[in-house]
Amino acid sequence: MLRQKNAELHSIADVVCSNTGMTKEALLHDTHTYRIDGLETAAQIIRDGIRAGKIFYIMGDFDVDGIMASAGMVMGLGRLHAKKMVRLPRRFTEGYGLQRETVMDCRDGQILITVDNGISSIDAVALAKEKGMTVIIIDHHLPVKDPGTDKPVYPDADCIIDPNAMPGSADFDGYCGAGLTFKLCQTLLGNDPIIRKIQSLAAVATVADSVPLTHENRRIVKQGMKDMITQQGSTIGLYALLTELGLEDQIDEVKIGYKLAPVLNAPGRLLDNGAMQSLMLMIYEGEYGKAQTMAKQLVDINQTRKDESAKWSQLTEDYIREHHMGNDYPLVVHMSGIPEGIIGIIAGRMSELFQTPCILLGDNEETGQLKGSCRSDGCVDLKDLLDHTPEFLARYGGHAMAAGIALKEENLDAFRTAAKHYLDGKRPEKSNETLYDLEVTPKDAKNFAYEVEQYAPYGIGNPVPTFFMKDLTLMPNGSEYYKFISGEEGVKLFGEDFDAVSFHGGQEYRDLDCPRHVSLYGTLSVNRYLGYEKAQFVYSMIKPVEQTGCRSGLLAALSESAQSRQ
Repeated sequence: MLRQKNAELHSIADVVCSNTGMTKEALLHDTHTYRIDGLETAAQIIRDGIRAGKIFYIMGDFDVDGIMASAGMVMGLGRLHAKKMVRLPRRFTEGYGLQRETVMDCRDGQILITVDNGISSIDAVALAKEKGMTVIIIDHHLPVKDPGTDKPVYPDADCIIDPNAMPGSADFDGYCGAGLTFKLCQTLLGNDPIIRKIQSLAAVATVADSVPLTHENRRIVKQGMKDMITQQGSTIGLYALLTELGLEDQIDEVKIGYKLAPVLNAPGRLLDNGAMQSLMLMIYEGEYGKAQTMAKQLVDINQTRKDESAKWSQLTEDYIREHHMGNDYPLVVHMSGIPEGIIGIIAGRMSELFQTPCILLGDNEETGQLKGSCRSDGCVDLKDLLDHTPEFLARYGGHAMAAGIALKEENLDAFRTAAKHYLDGKRPEKSNETLYDLEVTPKDAKNFAYEVEQYAPYGIGNPVPTFFMKDLTLMPNGSEYYKFISGEEGVKLFGEDFDAVSFHGGQEYRDLDCPRHVSLYGTLSVNRYLGYEKAQFVYSMIKPVEQTGCRSGLLAALSESAQSRQ
């Protein structure tokens, strides 16, 4: 059945304030100065190091956050004319995080800065200290815990900036690595013009890394999205990539998440040292033609990644169904030959498709072990699951929603059995309810769409409001009141001053015999294209409404539809 989440919420402001825990004033005009412990200490270490002629070794990560954090630190230190080197880990031959071998390549007595990693690198940081290095850690991940006391164990760094790992060390603990790097550069450089470019990089990472879009993260993303499509707020490399993707005139959090971030991630997924390609483009400030060539290379690599992902998604789904594993909780699947860089993507898709945690494994030729990624269904804490099955694993790490593991193939069946046993009886019951935030009438849709826009960006911590619209009568536009779009895959329904759109619902609308009177469930937004704009209702549920039908009949129909989609 369809039901309002909270009947006490009567406006979009009510919904957004309830979701974020922020006041309307803070949401729209946040001016709070957010404290982060360690920024001044790190800034002083950097200033002293520059005066002493030290070399700064910047160690990042191969995902979007690690790339943008590394780029921001390179740009910030470059503005101060520091001697610097940047290094991202090789995905297949080194793996995530700071490695002892990487530290061995650094000159003794210099300065090491980790960004988007380092909080769990106990041994590597210890080696750096043995080499007489000064170490600054900028991270947002959680520390390792002492198995005996369950207390956090921190690396022996000279300065650690990680609000998420050190409770009480900041007014807000939801920053990503690039967000913290931006804050450090801001401390170092004040209002220097390059700060706008570093903030644009942080805005991309904040969306891509799925950290809460509340408090200062909202400010970083809102301002960054305004700046990155301007000459003053974007590097030439970033702007070239936005242009290659058709995003140079208008950018929002959805386009960052679904168009820009995957392209930046793609080289690091398919090539061992591919993340460096994305990093070099993000910091590029040279001739625009070369930036265009570099951007096109990333887009081409991403197309290869999409093709591989589509291929292996289908192969993995077929394997699960053929082996009658669809009801497993969790899914533990070994797909021989699957490319290591896309395993996490496929695991996420299988988790969503089968509504279960998915642990997907491929082959690692170098170690002879199975290596893979875990994705949660939103109900299971993966770190907790792995903590309770360590005897079968050679290595693991991660957090509640995502993790990585390695194990010997002979332990696969035993691990699968143990994981299913641990989660036995913990699978949540499927609900036949579809919840919405507010009911909206057709005549109010346009105003609501523009009001929704005021409280963007939406994402983790600030989900986009959902709406139920009943008894919409479609209006003729020319000779028809609907139009099939996206090569007949989608459909656009014409309201009086807004459109209702489903980008994959063309066949469903045909199957319903193209009704003119419908009820919808979905979200409201403003569609802008080539200077033209119009409110639109992007729906995920549609039901025909008899003109003489009553509300109870409609709700029954919507309930039936909701159940069919579970």
